[in-house]
Amino acid sequence: MKSVLKTAFILVGLHTVLSAQSTVILFYKEALKTLLYQNTYTLQQKSRALSIEAKKKQRYLNLDAGMMYGTTDAKLLPHHFNTTDISITDTIDLFGKNVEEIHLIQLQMKEDRLLLQVQKEKLFLSLLNMITDYRMSEEKWHRKKKFYKKQVQFLIQLKSAVHAGAISKLELTRFENTMALFKVQLDKEEQVVTMMKAQLKLYSPHYAVPRLSSARLHSNLHRFLARSPQLKLNDNRAKQASQKIKQIEQSWMPDTVVGANRQFNDDPTANGDNYTLSMGLNMHFNGGMSHDIERQKVDALKIRSQKKALEIKRKAQYIAWKSDYETDRRSLDSLNKTLKKTEKTLQNVRTAYLQHYIDLNSYLQMMQENLTIQDAKITAKYNMIKSVIILNTLSKGTIYE
Repeated sequence: MKSVLKTAFILVGLHTVLSAQSTVILFYKEALKTLLYQNTYTLQQKSRALSIEAKKKQRYLNLDAGMMYGTTDAKLLPHHFNTTDISITDTIDLFGKNVEEIHLIQLQMKEDRLLLQVQKEKLFLSLLNMITDYRMSEEKWHRKKKFYKKQVQFLIQLKSAVHAGAISKLELTRFENTMALFKVQLDKEEQVVTMMKAQLKLYSPHYAVPRLSSARLHSNLHRFLARSPQLKLNDNRAKQASQKIKQIEQSWMPDTVVGANRQFNDDPTANGDNYTLSMGLNMHFNGGMSHDIERQKVDALKIRSQKKALEIKRKAQYIAWKSDYETDRRSLDSLNKTLKKTEKTLQNVRTAYLQHYIDLNSYLQMMQENLTIQDAKITAKYNMIKSVIILNTLSKGTIYE
């Protein structure tokens, strides 16, 4: 029985650990549907695929049709005569230049996918920041509301003390004013929390805003870099630049031209109508080809040289998020201990004030200190959770699928 309960407890614990990240992912995927990111990408891919099909058909079928009619007057003939020419030619990419163009389009399709991944990452980080801010503000508001209720109870004690003549009415008025301002601040924060929730629901109307709970860090720099769409995008663009060089280098290769011509000729001195079948090569020479190749090589080198800077930037992001996580984790441990001491001290100060050992200013100062530490603890908690979710999710790559 004990082993069964232990197993159930472990499963519940695992669900709790995973729930924060998994619910954020579900919320994010719903936002993707709302913003139609995938629809836009699918249409772009369809357009690229149609371009590839067009290029494949153009390799063997590039027909040109023409018709020309002419009237000729000859000095030695009593009447003019007419000629009508009808011709059809087909330009065939015999040496496969279109294959290189298709390869370039395929690389552009990969770029579209990588650009979508960059967009997805930005959306995920933006939503996570919004969720973190919302849950952080919500918890701070709830804590302050609870704190406010305790102070209302203390206010009742003060009124009793004033009635008994133990405390002056002036101090009671000061505390009432402080509580009134506190209530105004609470109402403002409640409105902010409500607004933040409404904004989040615009992105994902069918999912509740995720609750963020602590999770273990299971990320490393290697996986974080390997999943980076920015680095993959740079590699893809370098390949595109190299592919453009191949295209230019092969642009001089000839196309085969096959043609058929029918001429209707009523010239009495000629041999009548005639037919012509022709075959030839068409070559294009560009005087600036060598310069175009060098320019593309420079562009390719420029793109490749940017990769190191992108790697450094990505590593810096990882280091910053991991540093934030470790700093907030240490701060949270320290603030938990400090808050316990402060809450105990606040109780002692409240008792000391009622017994006239300290003045009201000391109690108000201790109240403010307690609220400040409480806010700092909540901030550290949620920032730590956010850093863990970012590192784990970007290393796993779930959001890019």
